[in-house]
Amino acid sequence: MNKTPNTILVIDDNEINRKYLKSVISNNNFQAFVVATGYEAFEILKTQEVDLILVDIQMPEMDGFECYKQIKSRFEVDCPILAITAFSDLADKKQIIAFGFNDYITKPVKPNVLLDTLNYWLTSFSAIREGQPQQKPEDIDLGVLKDLLRFTDEESLLSLIDEFVEETKANLQSIVFLKGTDKHAEILSILHTIKGNAGSFGFTALSFKAANIEALFKGEKFEKANSDLDEFLKYSDFLLRDYQRLLKID
Repeated sequence: MNKTPNTILVIDDNEINRKYLKSVISNNNFQAFVVATGYEAFEILKTQEVDLILVDIQMPEMDGFECYKQIKSRFEVDCPILAITAFSDLADKKQIIAFGFNDYITKPVKPNVLLDTLNYWLTSFSAIREGQPQQKPEDIDLGVLKDLLRFTDEESLLSLIDEFVEETKANLQSIVFLKGTDKHAEILSILHTIKGNAGSFGFTALSFKAANIEALFKGEKFEKANSDLDEFLKYSDFLLRDYQRLLKID
């Protein structure tokens, strides 16, 4: 089977979207295979290994969910599969993660969001799969907080962070009850929420750890995922008890 580094398979029925995605991907040191249907994607996967798959959710003939299911059942793919979606409702996005997709990108697809997402999943998934050490991120990235202060005042920002912390504590308690069960979709949904919210408020390490465990569950490495959850819960407990001391915004 052929293998080219940094190969992205894009499945999208809209011709303009395909041209746009191919242009962005190909001009940023990636190899792009771009097809209009799941059936065309299957032909590619018979002869070509890929590093990441992007699937549009709303397609005729075979939608993104069915395409994902067929790929997982018919091919031994060991790579992230990301959804491209026009859905804006949070419940729809949670359904995408619960179904098994590693992540989603919302339309209209912005070049910087697309490239950041591709780079993140190509790097982190490869490191997890190969057991490579990853760079340790900061507990709290004060640079993110300073950027947020360009759009709001410090009191409002700290209030939002307090709200995020309380919500995260509740989510972590849910993980405690779910850990060790077969309710992986529920755990994935919670981890995805923590990953996104933590990243938004500069809780970089928390977001990073949640994403790594999310990838382990997606890769069906359940023993390792549950083991890492123990460390994740301990770290989260420490961070969320001590976060106010770390929030020193000059």
